[in-house]
Amino acid sequence: MKKAILSISAILLCAFSLSAQSNIVNELQRDVAGKGKVRITQPSALVNLMGSIAVKGEKRQVEGYRVLVYSGNNSRVARDEANKMAKFMRENFPGAEVYVEFNPPIRSCQYGDYRTREEAEAVMYRLKASKKFKEISVKKCMINLPF
Repeated sequence: MKKAILSISAILLCAFSLSAQSNIVNELQRDVAGKGKVRITQPSALVNLMGSIAVKGEKRQVEGYRVLVYSGNNSRVARDEANKMAKFMRENFPGAEVYVEFNPPIRSCQYGDYRTREEAEAVMYRLKASKKFKEISVKKCMINLPF
C-alpha cells in the first residue's frame, strides 16, 4: 500500500511540475526590454507531452483491481440486486467509488479502484469481516485514477 501511495504521489508531483515547467518555459522565452534573451531547444514530443497534462478532476484508466461485491446473471433480479448493493456500499462503506456494470449476461457491483492486488485484497478482507456479503472477490480490470 505504501508503494501505491508513493507511486501516485510521484505521478502527481511529475504532473504538477510539468505543468509548472510549461509556464516557466513560456515565461523564459518572452522578450523583455533591457534583459537577456533565453532560447530553449527541446524535442517537439516533450512540448506535446507538457501540453497534454490533464485538468484537475479528470481521470485516466489504467490496469488495476476492484473488489467484486455482487455478481448475478438473472437479468430481472440482477439489476435490482446490483443497484441495492451499490446503495448499501455507498451508505455503509463511503470513501471509494462504487460501480454497477452490465456485461451481458452478467451484472455486477464493484467497489474501489486499486493499483495492486494486495490493496484490493486488504479491502476485501475488511469487507468480508463485516459478514454482510455472500460472495466477495477481487477482479482485475481497468480502473479510474485521478490525474
